[in-house]
Amino acid sequence: MDGDGDVDLFVTRLDASDILFVNQGDGIFTDGSVGAGFSGFLTQSNGVAFGDVDGDGDEDLILTVVGEASDPANNRNYLFVNDGHGVFSEVAVERGLADVGTDERAGQSVALGDYDGDGYLDVHVTDWLVGAPHQALFLNRGAAQPGYFDDVTAVAGVDDSLIRGFASAFVDLDDDGRQDLAIAGDFGTSRLYWNSGGGIFTDGTAAAGVGDDENGMGSAFGDYDGDGDLDWFVTSIHDPAQTCETENCNWGYSGNRLYRYDGARKFSDATDASGVRAGFWGWGTAFFDADLDGDLDLVMTNGVDFPGTNVDDAWVSDSMRLWENDGSGTMSEVSAVSGISDTGSGKGLLTFDYDADGDLDLFVVNNGGTPSLYRNDTPAAGNSWLRVVLRGRPGITIYGTRVYVWTHDLTEAPQLRVVGADAHFLAQGERALHFGLGAGVTSVRKVRVEFPDGAVSSWSHSPPDLTLTFTVAPHRSCGLIGIEVLAVIAWVARRRRRLSS
Repeated sequence: MDGDGDVDLFVTRLDASDILFVNQGDGIFTDGSVGAGFSGFLTQSNGVAFGDVDGDGDEDLILTVVGEASDPANNRNYLFVNDGHGVFSEVAVERGLADVGTDERAGQSVALGDYDGDGYLDVHVTDWLVGAPHQALFLNRGAAQPGYFDDVTAVAGVDDSLIRGFASAFVDLDDDGRQDLAIAGDFGTSRLYWNSGGGIFTDGTAAAGVGDDENGMGSAFGDYDGDGDLDWFVTSIHDPAQTCETENCNWGYSGNRLYRYDGARKFSDATDASGVRAGFWGWGTAFFDADLDGDLDLVMTNGVDFPGTNVDDAWVSDSMRLWENDGSGTMSEVSAVSGISDTGSGKGLLTFDYDADGDLDLFVVNNGGTPSLYRNDTPAAGNSWLRVVLRGRPGITIYGTRVYVWTHDLTEAPQLRVVGADAHFLAQGERALHFGLGAGVTSVRKVRVEFPDGAVSSWSHSPPDLTLTFTVAPHRSCGLIGIEVLAVIAWVARRRRRLSS
């Protein structure tokens, strides 16, 4: 947020003012809300995302809200533009992102991506209310007027009024160079829209074999099986007692879904084969390499509490879930032995390396309760890591960039990470990409970076336990206009001193 390289946190609260926690670089956070311009800002804010929407090199902030029709402060979206020094001004109305209305809101997650390929971030916001016009797609006007938006929901073909949206994401699932739009929705309303180009999306949900999650809430993408493409995990409700068969309720009970991408715009259900169906009352989720062994593990929050009822007794105090990948895509539940024990009514979740020691830590937001910050102590086990930081330029965003890492030799299947394809319920993870390398690695064979515009950069024989920074820059040469990738190797192999317990 303030450009110092340390990951800060912005925490929304429905019944109190939001808080901007500024990372001091030593694992300690301070409240920087007043200095950043958020003093006195009090709304029923819910979903949040940082992103450089105007292409000026700093992080702006977008918020959704939950509010009654009678409250004008809670009947719109918010856009806070960064002045370059970490001070924010609210400009959603004049920039076309506010979507001011006089009806009830149940704003959920914010998705950022560049679906039209012009190098500027577009925005999709979800809303849980059925029939609400506020689940919307906003197109950035781009170079002509960066950071200004037009509502193109209907024109783009994503105005399905039945969707009770919780989490959306721009992500190129069929690897055609265009970012698709995936939405996790409640009551069987999850959708997958393929990007057809020209600003138009096509609903491919049924044909792709996805969308049968009964109560889609959290959403995450990652190559969990190591086959070189992105798979889709959606959290839902697991109820072995099938409560709604006897009680007055209307939710499903079949649990999470893990959709494995098989190519040619087709997915297969790998939920049971991977062992990730039972997550209780699911919410936020993320793929990440928790143990730095070279494959993606999976974490999710859960829990619900309906005031004045006891129909939710089975989910009030469930512990959140962490699944460890065995390297072939089969998961084992390891929450307790890993120290993941949060039993609050978990909602948002994100991964980030707050203490800069090379592994990803967890931050969990609990509804009506205190959040939980879990520090990852994996490096003590001897596994190495690589962190890749990507920097864009005006008119060139890093969202959708693919990074491949070969640990030993080029005959092995590389690890894949994609910027913006981690967690998508109310929160976003750190945009730096983290790779676990396992034990005994003395040199990373190759790193390949594929930017959304087709530019490619690579680096070979990198030592482990450091950060590589790749910057993409406009370049004109030989009379032709093109893009040249400037690989700026931030080679500071600093094994930062670990924090004491």
